[in-house]
Amino acid sequence: MIALSIGVTLVFTILSEAAFAEAASKLDKAYTIPAALNPVWKWKDGYSEEETLYFRRAYTGEAGLAADDVGSYGARHLSEILPTATVHRDGPVSVLESAPMPQIANVVATTPLGTMTLGEMMKDPRARFKAIAVVHKGKLAFEKYMGIRPWENHLWVSSSKTIAGLLAHQVAEEGLLDLSAPVPTYLPELKGTNWDKVPVKAALHHRSGLDIGEGNVGKQGHPITYFYAIMTGTSGLAKDASLMDAVKMATKLAEPGEVFEYSSVNTYVVGTIIERITHKPVHDLITERIWRKAGMEGDGLLALSPSGEAQIQGMFSSRLRDMARYGMLYTSSWNVVSKERVVSENYLSKVYAASRPEIFPGNNIGDRMIKVFGNIKMGESYQWDAVFPDGDLFKSGRLGQCLYVSPETDTVVVFFSSAYNNTLFVFTYAREIVKQVFRKK
Repeated sequence: MIALSIGVTLVFTILSEAAFAEAASKLDKAYTIPAALNPVWKWKDGYSEEETLYFRRAYTGEAGLAADDVGSYGARHLSEILPTATVHRDGPVSVLESAPMPQIANVVATTPLGTMTLGEMMKDPRARFKAIAVVHKGKLAFEKYMGIRPWENHLWVSSSKTIAGLLAHQVAEEGLLDLSAPVPTYLPELKGTNWDKVPVKAALHHRSGLDIGEGNVGKQGHPITYFYAIMTGTSGLAKDASLMDAVKMATKLAEPGEVFEYSSVNTYVVGTIIERITHKPVHDLITERIWRKAGMEGDGLLALSPSGEAQIQGMFSSRLRDMARYGMLYTSSWNVVSKERVVSENYLSKVYAASRPEIFPGNNIGDRMIKVFGNIKMGESYQWDAVFPDGDLFKSGRLGQCLYVSPETDTVVVFFSSAYNNTLFVFTYAREIVKQVFRKK
């Protein structure tokens, strides 16, 4: 391998021509999607009246999880597929000054699609990659829309879990929440279940010790399968189907704090606790504590279960730029979008201190992160999928959503996607953008 520098900021590693061709050939053949799927850019500028009616009628929770053409429609139209609560914007829009860095498109990464530049990946129909934005030092450095319009909302899916983590940190700082207290202290309906000895912090960091891992989605009778069915609006569910019913089904796997077992159930529990102790619904808490303070361009939407439960664990949507503004709150450029700190000064130190690299491997998400980013000393905490040794933070969302925050380089990378059946992960581009363009060697 040799290093190639372009200009003063972009440095990336390339393979020899022969090695590149061999690697790309192997990887290109490794990943395919059904031929019947349309490229996401077919509907970049919207849907016809007939198509809209068809997709509304055709949507199912199963299609949403598969991210086929019907599911891709649903990701752009959350309020048409599930009941929603509005997270309101307020006040002047915070202007993101443009400082284009087109060389970002030349960043190279290796994924199951092959070894290629970001620009090439975005044009690959197999990626089903819809939009990307990069903000550096408070300025918009790169922004492309391939499968969605800039003013449209799109599902964050699990990237929204970080909102629950931030709210938990805030109310704990205010003395409203004891992270060491057992979950039933705040949710008495869980007394007498396997949640009895699970401290709130164990749920917050996905270490509840319960058998609720998302690698079990699809297993008949498993609580996470039932939870997902309710979350996505799977057909045939009772009108009063409750996420809390799935929570009560959880069985013990290990002692709390011993293993990392990523689960939307944990996030739902944390979000529900926050609602109980503040006596406010989550959508109002996000509005008051985050959204209206950050100069967002548009309202966010938070989906509700059939029983009216807030789905902070993954069913949240917004514009791409507003997702980037949210990410900026974790950087030193927070004051570009907000007049006051939303993320307190000690938040990052809490996240880093709570990270547990020694228990990271051996589970669905931990192993996925290692496969994507390499076997480096990553950990997880406060609902972030990966806490890197260099201080960067990453949160994925099912079907390819990305929230990548690099406090050290003051950079945020976000993207929307509808990767088919959750089988393709191109998150490495986010980290490579930071490494190849912004991080000093």
